[in-house]
Amino acid sequence: MERRKFIKNTALGLSVPFWLTSCHSNFLNGNDFPISVSSLAQSGHLIKNVLNLRISKKRQTETLIVGGGLAGIAAAHTLNYNDYLLLELDDRYGGSSSANDYQGVAVGRGAHYDLAYPANYGEEVLKMFEQLEIIEYQVWSDSWSFKDRQHLIPAARRQQCFQNGEFRKSVMPITEASKKFMEVLRPFEGRMILPTRLTPVDIQYLDKMTFNSFLNDHNIDKDPDFRKLIDYQMLDDYGGTSHQVSALAGIHYYTCRPYQKQYVELFSAPEGNQYFANKIHHQLSSHKILNQHLVYHIEKKGAGYLVNALDIIQNQRLEIQTDAIIYAGQKHSLPYIAPKIYSPFNENVYAPWMVVNILTKQKPNNFGFWQNEYLDSESGFLGFIDSSVQYQGNLKGLHCLTGYYCLKPEHRSQLLTVEDHKDRIVNETLSYIGFMIKEPIRPEAAFINVMGHAMSVPTPHYLFNTYPEIGNFKFAGADTGRLPLLFEAIDSGIMAAQSL
Repeated sequence: MERRKFIKNTALGLSVPFWLTSCHSNFLNGNDFPISVSSLAQSGHLIKNVLNLRISKKRQTETLIVGGGLAGIAAAHTLNYNDYLLLELDDRYGGSSSANDYQGVAVGRGAHYDLAYPANYGEEVLKMFEQLEIIEYQVWSDSWSFKDRQHLIPAARRQQCFQNGEFRKSVMPITEASKKFMEVLRPFEGRMILPTRLTPVDIQYLDKMTFNSFLNDHNIDKDPDFRKLIDYQMLDDYGGTSHQVSALAGIHYYTCRPYQKQYVELFSAPEGNQYFANKIHHQLSSHKILNQHLVYHIEKKGAGYLVNALDIIQNQRLEIQTDAIIYAGQKHSLPYIAPKIYSPFNENVYAPWMVVNILTKQKPNNFGFWQNEYLDSESGFLGFIDSSVQYQGNLKGLHCLTGYYCLKPEHRSQLLTVEDHKDRIVNETLSYIGFMIKEPIRPEAAFINVMGHAMSVPTPHYLFNTYPEIGNFKFAGADTGRLPLLFEAIDSGIMAAQSL
């Protein structure tokens, strides 16, 4: 069915967000199961009425950390026993690496995995992970390996790719075009490391051009079908196509680990990257962390800062005096909170994401792969993850299918309508999954997580930005001129705390 005809014929007409374009009606079910929607948009908008409240509580701290994502809790872990207070808007920590729990089944709400760490990665994060007993050094391979081996995805069941109505092993099959592509990138192997702040100076020029320009300059096959494969991988990791991300970001994706030479461990706990957040959070003092607190104003006050926040649960204003601030929240909020220090981030481009988790007791015959990538979507649907593979044969009862949507920044406002269209969105996801495995799914429950600013797209001139020193005001987060990766976020928090 043509897209125009589909929209015309649908009962909801133009009220349906355009990114709902699937028409695999043979694989739809009636929604007779609970659907929950998670979004911080409504909490963020509470700021409009906050000034009508009087200040009810006052606190004083040496360091205030704004944001409880991976960067924020990494900063808290680094400060250790020092006097600090962390404020997080959400009812949980981890940011885009958070998770739910449904009847004892972990449900990842965002980032889902990480890969093994070569020895040339930044020592600060590796030391933290070793201390937290996440990784251990392997002398024979000169690399770091994950300790919880039960969370490694079996190589034979790691991934499959769906295109033109059928599955194949990987997104980019071995062809003459792909072999030439990898040959062009080969000189950069071993030089693209994490964190990106350690990137050799002589290759930083690659951040000044798009990946697409680099490919054109090196006569990489311009066939639209081949470039589509590259664009899919860029969207999957960075939230933008080869026309949007820098050449350094694109090359980093393919050369930062020895993908082409040896097997690289893929680690994914059922709760996704909340696993890492849990490990860090368990080392923190609970009385130093306040969830569901919205920071809405920061001003310089003498040698320190005066910060105003809203306790969303109690509907009370909180005033905090602090000597230093680590701002680990998303920088797009700064114009409303601290407009005088926003300018370094006004070029940031954020990709919106939506994660749809479907709980099912069903074990269809066509399952068997963890990551199932979908290349033919016009809606932003990138594929789904089947958590049953993570249980490695010990699956009992419910398991989770996680669908991912990467949307265009200009369509962010449509995420505000998700609650109104949640049934349609879940059915959209079910139709994609059903079409891929040729079998309808029978859900028990579904969860939708909306992230309007899920990741900062590494556009040209984004990496290696320097931010002016503003007293004891430090920035952290993957959106501080870093790739949108777990390792980068954690390193940024460590660096911010160490700089105080």
